[in-house]
Amino acid sequence: MLQENNHSSILYHTISIIGIVSVFVYIFSMSVPTWLNMALVFASFSGILVAAFGDSNRFNLKLPLVLSTGIYALFIFLSLLVSIDIKTSLPPTLPMIPALLIYFLIVELFNVKQVKWLYLAFSIVAIVICIDLLLVFFESSAHSRFAWIEEAKHPLLVVPNDLIFISVIAPLSFSLLYQKPLSFTGIFAAISLLLSISVVVLFQSRGAVVTLLLSVSCAALLLSPKRLRALAILIIFAVLLVSIVILIDYTQNFVLYKRMTNDSLGRMHYWLLAWQMFLDAPLLGNGIHTFGLLFKSYSQTLNIPIQQPAPWAHNLYLETLAAQGIVGLASLVIVLVNSLWVSWKTRTTKQREVRILSMGALAAMLGFGFAALFEITFIRYWCVTLFFSLLAIITVLYLLGCLENRDKLKTAEV
Repeated sequence: MLQENNHSSILYHTISIIGIVSVFVYIFSMSVPTWLNMALVFASFSGILVAAFGDSNRFNLKLPLVLSTGIYALFIFLSLLVSIDIKTSLPPTLPMIPALLIYFLIVELFNVKQVKWLYLAFSIVAIVICIDLLLVFFESSAHSRFAWIEEAKHPLLVVPNDLIFISVIAPLSFSLLYQKPLSFTGIFAAISLLLSISVVVLFQSRGAVVTLLLSVSCAALLLSPKRLRALAILIIFAVLLVSIVILIDYTQNFVLYKRMTNDSLGRMHYWLLAWQMFLDAPLLGNGIHTFGLLFKSYSQTLNIPIQQPAPWAHNLYLETLAAQGIVGLASLVIVLVNSLWVSWKTRTTKQREVRILSMGALAAMLGFGFAALFEITFIRYWCVTLFFSLLAIITVLYLLGCLENRDKLKTAEV
């Protein structure tokens, strides 16, 4: 009997390890495109294996964010079913499946140490992407940021503003640096931050620059315990970041500054189109990822001259309204706001490591929500993966922080 229990214990432990490893393989595949297909298969296999034979049983609807995330996912698949063209909607929706499996695996299996290593994994992904882009930048004979992105041939990056991905990762790196600046993880985090700042400026991405400055400044403010000290640190850090941005932009003849001060109203046209699409299908929308399909007909109907068609609305909230209606937007906003609230509550935990990691996740989600106002779209699989990974991280840290403190308090009362 004892031998059977030992065998069962080894089996459950092995299954857990497989599930954890699959998460890291999938995250690392975002920097190494050739890994992607293998990572998809591995993550899918591991998710099913852990769900069917795992022994953790942590994942349940009573956990923060799990129910609202599940409802949001259901509305996404409902939108797929009611789509005006399911052939258009289906392919961009498929990355949702591995993203949900990653969400499940993180919530079910991860502890504080593994969350910290996950932050490091994201930092390394940012480093690899940045090095790849810097090599292209210095070796290319082209003078266009779009040409540099095209030469990089990275599936994550379609336009320069896709560098928002590394901007949203930046607060995770900052929390590692804040926790132990001279450690192995702290050094990698610092390298990730410096390379990320350099790349978003050199590639002249306004959205990525502003998102990075905002999210990292939020992390610096959230991690400082005293108000005056927090303000001082925030000012110093903001001045340092802006100085680095200006210095790098100076080497490029202030191209980024010129782009920011000569912005057009192009995005307003996309937003008007998305709003009209919503008005024509206000409850459930036209179907997920159908903005690009309807783009031409609506621009002609509204007589809006747009030279460059776009498959997304450059505003996740309006795009969700157009594609999934008021029901879809409500479910997205509930998940987003709930994640911010749950993460904010974790700041009260007595566990320093959990608190630091949680504030990094909160700052990253703030950056994500901000960038969703002008660029982010779930057509990009990095957006889907990062969003659900952050939701899972916030859930785990809340579980390990606030709920453990509550259990300790109950034990003390007894």
